[in-house]
Amino acid sequence: MNKLLRTVALVVAASTTAPAFAANFFEGFDGSGGAGGAWETASWANGDIFGCTFAYSEVWRSGGSLVANVNSSNRSNVKCAEVRTWQSFTYGKFVTRLQPSTIAGSNTSFFLYTGTAGTSSHFEIDIEFINSGRTLHTNVWTNGRQNYQQFSVATGWRTIGFEWRPSYVRWFHVEANGTEREFRRVNTSISTPMRLMMNHWVGNNSAGAVNFVGTYYGGGGAAYYDWVRVSD
Repeated sequence: MNKLLRTVALVVAASTTAPAFAANFFEGFDGSGGAGGAWETASWANGDIFGCTFAYSEVWRSGGSLVANVNSSNRSNVKCAEVRTWQSFTYGKFVTRLQPSTIAGSNTSFFLYTGTAGTSSHFEIDIEFINSGRTLHTNVWTNGRQNYQQFSVATGWRTIGFEWRPSYVRWFHVEANGTEREFRRVNTSISTPMRLMMNHWVGNNSAGAVNFVGTYYGGGGAAYYDWVRVSD
């Protein structure tokens, strides 16, 4: 193979095998319609412990925010919301401004995910609001094994994020002046690219669901995401 062809082959190989490192990504959710072209909207049931089916109809933009809705008008077929980036990321800072749901038995999330849950392919970094939005659940899954910690929080709008690096993950709040206030750090080694996801759902009142998100008594409502930022 001549020098030019070897060079071309190396470039092609690198472009098809290199991980998708975090790029500067920003979503302001302006305008109307669905989540937007950067996002895939879920339209399927997720199985136990979920008590609802993800649906296109429960994701829309309004007033400069993404609305992630739980629709309980049909109690036998509750609808809920999930979006994920088409793009995968490896390392970076992931930050959002959001207002979690206060529905009992619900979960409002912002997280990275890849693989099949509970198996060695499962990697995940989580921010989840449960217990009617009053408990912040943070978690990192490595090869299907979790390491979580929970915190009591007030309801309402907040700016929050996590930083993923080759040897650690740390979680932080962002103050009004832009200062990051770290509240958790875990030493871990994850290098598998993951997609950024957000969802708002309710549990099915199984033992696993009640133990995690609490009891769902019915009712619907929205979680709101003002913006999302990823930086390297």
